Amino acid sequence: MIVNDSSVLGKSILLVEDEAILAMMQIRILKSVGFVVHHVSNGEAAISFLSRKQNPIDIILMDIDLGPGMDGTEAAKEILSRHSIPLVFLSSHTEPEIVNRTETITSYGYIVKNSGEIVLIASIKMALRLFESNKKQSEAQELFEKAFLVSPIAMSLHDTSDNFKFVDVNPAFEKLVGYEKKEVIGKTSLELNMYVNDADSAEIRKKVLTDGRLTGFKHRFKLRNGETREGNLSIEMVEINGKTHALTFQNIIF
Repeated sequence: MIVNDSSVLGKSILLVEDEAILAMMQIRILKSVGFVVHHVSNGEAAISFLSRKQNPIDIILMDIDLGPGMDGTEAAKEILSRHSIPLVFLSSHTEPEIVNRTETITSYGYIVKNSGEIVLIASIKMALRLFESNKKQSEAQELFEKAFLVSPIAMSLHDTSDNFKFVDVNPAFEKLVGYEKKEVIGKTSLELNMYVNDADSAEIRKKVLTDGRLTGFKHRFKLRNGETREGNLSIEMVEINGKTHALTFQNIIF
């Protein structure tokens, strides 16, 4: 038996299992490594338990077959529509259609019953780590979006896999260049005739794709009203939702 795992010590787990003997065995295993275990025997009870704010839960271990009433997949859908909690399915089912159905509900795992204590605990720990990683990514994405919107520097986001087309621009970009966001999304700088010297476009892309960034590239560009300005362009490569984008920073020299 695994004993006293510091990575889960004190974390709270909700076990949803209708078979009393199995529940007792699982509770024993979970408590032995340091989990604070709460147990309910059906989906309705799980939903009710989680609705009470005095019951904070770090992870849910959900059986699929729960007797009369809603099954585990139905309960999981209802719970995840209300709460941001990692949920792992625990079931005796190995049919592909059942497993595939659970994957559309949660991406935190599926454990086959009687897989053993090591597999059970390792799967739960992996789900907790994945949840924390996703949470950090979500927080970083939210911070980036806020900074992008309020920045006084003209910024734009481009899809490097689609000819560097505009994906987004911030209000400072709209103010500087004169184009509204809806006018540039899905288009390239060349299509908008933004370069005084079109050859700058090819040089910029080459430098970015070769070096992974661009710093202080001096060039002349056109505003929407036809006026020209000279500025410094810097670009950083960023990953958003697993896809690489070019984040540009444009300022004016004169």
